[in-house]
Amino acid sequence: MARRDADIQVGPGAGEHGDVDAGLVELFGFDVRRADPVEFDEHAAAAGKVFAKAQSRLRGRLDALHRSVGDQRSPRTGWDKTDEQVLTAAREWVILADGGAASEKTGAPIRGPLRDVETAQSEHDLAREQVDGLEDAFRIRGGWNRAFLVANSNGHVHSSMGCSTCRPTTQYAWLTDYSGADEDAIVAAAGHRACTTCYPSAPVGDAASLPTKMFTPDELAAQREREERAAWAALSPAEKRAKKRAEKLAKAVSKTGKPLRFEEDLGEAGKVRAVISTERDAELAWERGHGDAINLKRTAGETLPELADYRRDQEARAAWRARMRPVIARTLAEKHGTTAIEQKRRLDELTSVYYAEKHPQLAKHFVPDDDVDYLEP
Repeated sequence: MARRDADIQVGPGAGEHGDVDAGLVELFGFDVRRADPVEFDEHAAAAGKVFAKAQSRLRGRLDALHRSVGDQRSPRTGWDKTDEQVLTAAREWVILADGGAASEKTGAPIRGPLRDVETAQSEHDLAREQVDGLEDAFRIRGGWNRAFLVANSNGHVHSSMGCSTCRPTTQYAWLTDYSGADEDAIVAAAGHRACTTCYPSAPVGDAASLPTKMFTPDELAAQREREERAAWAALSPAEKRAKKRAEKLAKAVSKTGKPLRFEEDLGEAGKVRAVISTERDAELAWERGHGDAINLKRTAGETLPELADYRRDQEARAAWRARMRPVIARTLAEKHGTTAIEQKRRLDELTSVYYAEKHPQLAKHFVPDDDVDYLEP
């Protein structure tokens, strides 16, 4: 992604470049020139999480490729071959196989892992470009105070993730609510957790003398869990039963609380069965069904003759999952007092966001169903 500092310039005249502004909003998903520090850093933190997941996914795909070419891994020294060596070997095999100079049967297990690595690499590069671009924008705008809390029980609050007292492997919770705040406000909220290297004005004390208002997500979750346990313990047996029933019904896919059951004989593709009990199950089934369609669409024309039967079965199963979707939409509509079309569009939006965030290279293949099957009978 080509990016010039001039494209993210701020200050007098910046508002005169409406076309550039629109391009930056499309590129980053928000106005990097005018967003306040909190909004900016919320987007930057989200981009960082996407990048971290992309790094992890790429590492997993590379490890699978190492295994597919027969590389050996030692607990002490790691893989015998480098990632680049394995990628080169895999690509050379594909070239030879395409030209008929290598056995497709022997090397077929390499094609899938190689394609997965290349997809993961593209997602990784795109995520990194977002992170780097936002860091460029932060620098060009002149920066502002930030607060990063080390993610352990005794973690300190730092002004950046590059403090000399931390290690490269240190994990942080980015406290974006404090982005742009002055140092005194951050130090006061951090209490005993304020790093004196990052914040020279920070006093030295302990949890008793300098209580903190800054906590990691895990600490906040643990606190909520303690509060929920205490509230639950205070309920009578009848109140507990009523609460359980209400919570179960709230999560259920249907108005009555009954699950949706799908079972069908697909002939040569075999018998299929699915049970959808909760609204979350319905969302996952929607994503999974469209995922099947996406995979079939992006691999069209690549199927080897010996895998034709397998592809036919996959197409039959994808069609079955597509038939499930109108039923799911109508059931959710009945529960929430809406229409099947509204539920369809809501689930389509969730699915679109999922693929855009988790698998951006697949997102372009997502095609929602036609509305006609979701019209009220």
